[in-house]
Amino acid sequence: MKALIFSDSHGCTSPMRRALLLHPDAEVVFFLGDGVWDLDRVAAEDYRRAYYAVRGNNDFGAHFRGEPVEKLVQVTLLGRKILLTHGDLYGARYGTEGLCALARAKGADILLFGHTHTPYESFVPAKDGSAPFYLFNPGAILPGYGEPSHYGLLTLDEKTVFFSHGEIG
Repeated sequence: MKALIFSDSHGCTSPMRRALLLHPDAEVVFFLGDGVWDLDRVAAEDYRRAYYAVRGNNDFGAHFRGEPVEKLVQVTLLGRKILLTHGDLYGARYGTEGLCALARAKGADILLFGHTHTPYESFVPAKDGSAPFYLFNPGAILPGYGEPSHYGLLTLDEKTVFFSHGEIG
């Protein structure tokens, strides 16, 4: 199974559309906040994939496909518990301590977050009886100040978790 991961579009839909075209085999799309209205427009053209979204600090009153959007969403795919959050409520801009505490408290296998606009990937080993987990931030799909658009890819099967970052120049 392959999933596309977006965050922080801030009004820009074209890079998301391009990434979706580049990865027609992606069955799932995760959106990690700050532009839920952009995702709603993009997803309106695509009903063959499963979409999951969380609200960011700039998504006031956000709705996706007519439903209110939460700040934290849990999804289970191929037996793995995946948490989605924007990250603003957990201090993502200042480090990963709050995100790690959340992942441990919820027993997550994978925690996806945005907010920082910076690509990030880490495997966090077991600690004090908690299981290991992955942290992943795709970076911002919004291009900015000469930087490309960033997105993430997650490939899952029964034995493997594989993350990668993609760019759209």
